[in-house]
Amino acid sequence: MTTRFQKARFHIDSGPRSLFERIHYKMDSVCSLNLSAKHFVERCKERVVPAEIIQKMQNFNTHEWKLVVSEVRVDTGKFVNSTWEYALENEKYWLTIGFGNVAETIVKKESDGKNKVVVSGPVYDYVDAVNKKLMENEEKV
Repeated sequence: MTTRFQKARFHIDSGPRSLFERIHYKMDSVCSLNLSAKHFVERCKERVVPAEIIQKMQNFNTHEWKLVVSEVRVDTGKFVNSTWEYALENEKYWLTIGFGNVAETIVKKESDGKNKVVVSGPVYDYVDAVNKKLMENEEKV
């Protein structure tokens, strides 16, 4: 799946904090996800995702899932997807949610997801500034 824009990946442990605050702000009101994307449905079947995980996605609650990773458009500084973790029977499932609350994919995760993440530099600073400004604007409304 290719995109028309360049993305950068960020992990909650390395920030920027403003990005992950923004994602929580936008996602906290989401209670259901679109689980019908072809790629997602195929991954669920292929990876034999347990019914309990499917149920948790159908009744999505950010307080039951742990936000771990986000991908951001480099040109706008805004997130295009967020990845959330749910642990079940010593397995960690990572669910990636994209635009329109569409479930993009799900995997059993065995790593910490910190490879290939931006931890500093111009892109990091830009994403931080954009998300701080967005949150400031939300507070004014």
